[in-house]
Amino acid sequence: MTPDSSRPGVGQTVLFDLDGVLTRRDTFATLVRRRLLGQPWRALLALPALPLLAATASRPRVRGAVARYLVRVALLGADLPSAQGEAAALGREFAQTPDWLLTDGVQRALAHLARGDRVVVVTATELGLARSLLDELGLEGAEVIASRLRGDRYGVRLDPHNYGDRKLLSLRSAGVEQPWDVMYSDSLADLPVLREVRRAVMVTPSGSSPRRLRRMAGETRMAWERWT
Repeated sequence: MTPDSSRPGVGQTVLFDLDGVLTRRDTFATLVRRRLLGQPWRALLALPALPLLAATASRPRVRGAVARYLVRVALLGADLPSAQGEAAALGREFAQTPDWLLTDGVQRALAHLARGDRVVVVTATELGLARSLLDELGLEGAEVIASRLRGDRYGVRLDPHNYGDRKLLSLRSAGVEQPWDVMYSDSLADLPVLREVRRAVMVTPSGSSPRRLRRMAGETRMAWERWT
């Protein structure tokens, strides 16, 4: 996997999660939810997995598997170009809906780019959705490492799903060399990366207490900020 733009500057390397850091809503989950609610048979297939999704916030591996199942159900029978187009259109919709955005996060990313920092958005959302969202927000200079959609005879699935441990692997395989100076995240699922950065900024963190996050992240310098 390679990032979709070259390194823009020679400053720090700064990593951003997307959902909960630049956006208030989970981006790709919005697409999945719309598709599930649009056809009752999809909602019925998804129903058994929903309690597991709610109960596994602190167990990224299990939560990732549940999320992939829900995506599979939502995109069952879809074709790849249509699914990619729908995702990209949703990214533009996010950018044009202020209530769905965290203004502080967007401004922080723009400020890093203006200083010549290398900004890498490493996210579990789909690549085209993330790219269209960032471009609409004026963040064309940010690189994106994200999940991708793959088509098969049953429809469309996430492959790879850039979540949890996968983020660490994808950063390295994309050639984003360490040191990683800062990461902005809101999620316990990003701990594999957070342990490797010089400084972590948790944005209204979910899924764990500050004390537990500090203990699990080891020696990483960690700060807390509340963004709006």
